Amino acid sequence: MQDRYPAFEYCIAGHDDTTGDGDSFVKSSIWDISLDGRENDDLHKIPPITLGNYFLSAHKFLEGDNYSTLRKGLKYTLSCNVEVDEIKKIIICLVKHGPFYHPIKVTVILKNKKLASFVLNGAISEAGLAIIENEYQNLDELSSNKPEFQTLIPKVFGIGFIPSNRREIGFFLGQWFEGFEEFHVVKTDNKVKVGILNKDDSFSLIPDSTSFKIYEQASKILTLYYDITSLKQISPWHHAAGDFIVKIKEEDVEVKLITVRRFNNLMESEDLFSGLFFFFLNLTLRMRMDRNRGTKEYIFFSKKVVPAIISGFTNGLKKNLKTDQKFYVKNPDFYDLFIEFIKEFDSKNLLNAFIMILGSYNKDTPEAEIIGKNLVDHAKVIFDSIQEL
Repeated sequence: MQDRYPAFEYCIAGHDDTTGDGDSFVKSSIWDISLDGRENDDLHKIPPITLGNYFLSAHKFLEGDNYSTLRKGLKYTLSCNVEVDEIKKIIICLVKHGPFYHPIKVTVILKNKKLASFVLNGAISEAGLAIIENEYQNLDELSSNKPEFQTLIPKVFGIGFIPSNRREIGFFLGQWFEGFEEFHVVKTDNKVKVGILNKDDSFSLIPDSTSFKIYEQASKILTLYYDITSLKQISPWHHAAGDFIVKIKEEDVEVKLITVRRFNNLMESEDLFSGLFFFFLNLTLRMRMDRNRGTKEYIFFSKKVVPAIISGFTNGLKKNLKTDQKFYVKNPDFYDLFIEFIKEFDSKNLLNAFIMILGSYNKDTPEAEIIGKNLVDHAKVIFDSIQEL
């Protein structure tokens, strides 16, 4: 009997078992488990999506239109066309549960033994389904409009919605960043360090010098994608949601941004300096906010990270300006004039600007509470840092 290709296998990250479509072990042990953890009870009119529903829907998405989306990704990753009969196996592995998506790592094994991996983001909740199309469009457009920075965010290859016997599931396929992990602040013995999230949900703490490089690169990425003329920016973003990932190899630190939920204008203004100024202040605030171990109480990270945040912003701004040649030719002194502009703010006016930003937050949220507790000290640190520019 001739083997049928591609063959599909399914697994869950952290579990050794990898199983095929017809494997009885899967159907008896995990196939009927609810994906979002809730039970099928009388309070819910729609039964929960099970792992089986999710795996098979992912299967249908990948094989759709003669595997066209997957083959597009393979062409980008392997720099060559791949026909369906060249694909030996596709492994679908559920890697985590996020607030909006349930990401799958898709590993494609070709008959010539070449490998390629992708992320398949799947949305089942109302919140996830509400943003998935917009996020896909944002990632696609930013990759096209800012090709100089394309390696900083995932390339995307296709989106679709698969009707299951429970409800519709949205998927989009994107680039997988191999060797990258989440990072979060970790509180131990009244000290706060940065830790890399391990596969067993433990954390490996890293030196402050390394963590500062992470925050510098994250700040730079957001500044590179800031649109100076339209004031559009990537927002919201959250350290607690794992929006940034990192790969550390000895002294080398590499950071990626893996989600762009919205790319919009947060304020009505025609003043380019004012728009950029408030982007900068908000960046310094949000960069210091995370949750202990990613899920516990909110923490405002050490003020020692502020120089790294500002360095990321200033270096990102210089590079951003130079990549927009049309704007740069007309405004060659924009960077220097902007630094002069922010230096004109005395400590009181700078604090008032931060208070305005705090006013834009819902006062009942944990973010607003922790910003309020640290705002005066943070404003002072930023003021002192600005004077040194």
